[in-house]
Amino acid sequence: MSTATLSWTVPTTRTDGSPFTPDQVMEIDIFDMSDAVPVNTLIGTVPGAGTSFVTGVLDVGNHSFTVIVRDTTGHSSAASNVAAVTVPATLANPAAVTDLAAVLNP
Repeated sequence: MSTATLSWTVPTTRTDGSPFTPDQVMEIDIFDMSDAVPVNTLIGTVPGAGTSFVTGVLDVGNHSFTVIVRDTTGHSSAASNVAAVTVPATLANPAAVTDLAAVLNP
């Protein structure tokens, strides 16, 4: 069962170069596009100017995450860069038992 921790830095400017302060951030939406669901799906929202998020358990396969910043006046940023992880199909095999013993019962 794998999860991913996502982290980012909240922008400090708007697209026109004017200042953007942490108190102007309403929330940050987190999206996942995976092999299982090949569309951007909202998987969580961080209130305020939070800078990290832990996903729920991820399905096997590739996951591509993006975030969108929403300000207190209803404006939204473009999607962030993509951060990707791959959840392997299987875990490594367990190690072999090395202390097997047998005792004859009377």
